[in-house]
Amino acid sequence: MFRPLFVLLLLVLTACPPRARYRVPARMRPVSSATKANIGLPGADAKPPEALRMHVIDIGQGAATLFEFPCAAVLVDTGGESTADFDSIRKLKEYLETFFARRADLNRTLAAVFITHPHIDHTRGLPLVMKDFTVSQLITNGQARGVDGLVLESGGETQELAEQAMKKKGALRTVARAEVEAGKGVTDAQIDPVSCGEVDPVITVFWGGLKQNTEGWENKVFSNANNHSLVIKVDVGGHPVLVTGDLETEAIHSLLAAHGTILNSDVFIVGHHGSANGTTMGLMKTLTPCMAVLSMGSMTREEDWTAWAYGHPRKTAVQTVTAGLGCSRPPRDVQVALGQRRFEGYTVQTALYGTGWEGTIVLEESAHGTWKAFTER
Repeated sequence: MFRPLFVLLLLVLTACPPRARYRVPARMRPVSSATKANIGLPGADAKPPEALRMHVIDIGQGAATLFEFPCAAVLVDTGGESTADFDSIRKLKEYLETFFARRADLNRTLAAVFITHPHIDHTRGLPLVMKDFTVSQLITNGQARGVDGLVLESGGETQELAEQAMKKKGALRTVARAEVEAGKGVTDAQIDPVSCGEVDPVITVFWGGLKQNTEGWENKVFSNANNHSLVIKVDVGGHPVLVTGDLETEAIHSLLAAHGTILNSDVFIVGHHGSANGTTMGLMKTLTPCMAVLSMGSMTREEDWTAWAYGHPRKTAVQTVTAGLGCSRPPRDVQVALGQRRFEGYTVQTALYGTGWEGTIVLEESAHGTWKAFTER
């Protein structure tokens, strides 16, 4: 007597399958469901990548990410930490010299250098890069002097001098929030100067400097240079990498409101060096990344202006990121911060890597869309 009711219920469930927790736009997903940590970076005999090789360079407490393509290279930010025990300029120079020795075909040329925002832990190595290598395009948020145009940010003079030099060459591109179209971002031949035949990366900026407080933020949020960081997506074959600079919570909310799931990415360079306000669960649910990388210093250097002093990466941020990752990694015991100068042990099992834990991190995308992770140690 209950059979007709059971059949009716079955038909209803078939016609109305459960909705997904959140919508994921159409894009190719990583083929592999897990990543293997290969200890040791690609050596001097490594061939150019099939699609993309991304070097998150260990420059201590700061950020410098080198995107290597079959026919070109792009650098995002220039680090980094400067203490009695660590010189980020020397580290960046050594890494780039080794890179260009292997990639002699690139003639010591960076197709573009992006500076997400002018703080010194993102600009310190910029004079070196412009002096020792050829920079074809410089892309910034154009706000070396902050929102009022009067006071230089902590690395503002470095950015401003570089902008002036590149403007004379017609090779400067500044990106303002006002020109970034919702759901599309902005790109052009300066933002995206790379094309390698069948491998044609798409480089798009999704956030820029705000001239006016169009987002309705509190004044202290609007005046914070972190919230004017360029947000950059590098997409090769439907497998994007997203860099959010030092964007903080309020700006992340505005970013998501403007662009939503178009930000969906395979790899996330975790914002603000793993600070408590540099990522949100809403961002992780929107990105649905396979893997993530923290660019931060080692907590063993107990000096001012270090990861130890700032308390990076915060345990809460690490928990948020690892909960949102879709790929695994061999378990690794690391140190995470409970606050400034306070750390405890933590075991990472999803595919989160950190320069402060493992040195330089290299992620490589194959022509088939699979990823491999290489760690310096």
